[in-house]
Amino acid sequence: MGETGSTHGEQRSISGLAGGDAEPMAIGTAGQPPHAPASTAEIGAALEGRTLGHYQLRQFVGGGGMGAVFRALDTTLDRIVAVKVLSRQHSADAEMLRRFRNEAQSAARLDHENIGRVHAVGSDEGWHYIVFEFIEGRNLRDLVREQGPFDVPRTIGIALELADALEHAADRDVVHRDIKPSNIVITPAGRPRIVDMGLARLPPAAGVNDLTVSGMTLGTFDYISPEQARDPRAADTRSDLYSLGCTLFFVLVGRPPFADGTLVQKLLQHQQEPPPAVEALRPDVPAPLAAIIARLMAKDPNDRYQRPAALAADLVSCAEACGIDVALPRPVVVAAPVADSRRRASLPWLVPLIGFALLVATLWIRAIADRRDTDREAAPDPPAAAPND
Repeated sequence: MGETGSTHGEQRSISGLAGGDAEPMAIGTAGQPPHAPASTAEIGAALEGRTLGHYQLRQFVGGGGMGAVFRALDTTLDRIVAVKVLSRQHSADAEMLRRFRNEAQSAARLDHENIGRVHAVGSDEGWHYIVFEFIEGRNLRDLVREQGPFDVPRTIGIALELADALEHAADRDVVHRDIKPSNIVITPAGRPRIVDMGLARLPPAAGVNDLTVSGMTLGTFDYISPEQARDPRAADTRSDLYSLGCTLFFVLVGRPPFADGTLVQKLLQHQQEPPPAVEALRPDVPAPLAAIIARLMAKDPNDRYQRPAALAADLVSCAEACGIDVALPRPVVVAAPVADSRRRASLPWLVPLIGFALLVATLWIRAIADRRDTDREAAPDPPAAAPND
């Protein structure tokens, strides 16, 4: 994407990558160079307007536990990107930096339409950074706060796409570790995109059991799995599924399952207390969907879905049982003239229909070809021509 997008739209897009949870938990600054910026706001003030590598950091848009996020221009390819700059504390930790690079390499292998892509990793003037795909849209947290809880069909459709994305990541041994509404961006076409995949929080080094060192922000505690609350290293795909269950609860109800209490109380609630039943707070949620969310939020990882693909299968069955068509994405309502809104809103519906028609045509052509091959094999061989005298 070039420099043609609106500033307001670009701010909304990168706000999802920034996590939107303000500052990380207070942590020590040991190991930082003297006078190094400590908070994400200080990093933003120090770097906004500067260039790292061939990326112009045009606007500081927020930050999370790992560092600050900027709207930037890739001067080589002339496109807008999101650049996350690691804090000096993380950059000064050789082991953390090694894990950051390893996670970035793993995330860069992901290629899925519902996952924000990693473009590059680099360093300049002692600052280490990662470059992400620029995604236009709004994060789930802001959308629900502004528009209210989503309806059931829209929620199932979003959940189905996210399950497919997490299955893609699981196949490549990538764990997000911080699935939450602010890390899911909904594009104008209604498609969910997971941002910060595998890089929202890094696993602590062996022997370290500290929730603060891996880049945890305050909003994380509303969606953290019980095993991560006990040991931040104990995260696998099932942990992401627990956090997804909490996220779907938020999307349907308008608040996380454990919304009250201190940080310590929330950690204990995730570990010990059963979550409230979503159908008790939202009576129109069908029983199959309520059962899916309850299973996602099971305390024991063995009681949850073991793979996102199993979750996707149940979501499809739920949609069929409830007579819900989730094949087509639902566009996000954006401020625009009525005529333009209707024209743009119709396009997301048209693309899947064309794809479906092409698929049917391809299958039909293959079926005819297979039938011809079968008939040809079954026909007797023609008699050999008589030799000429």
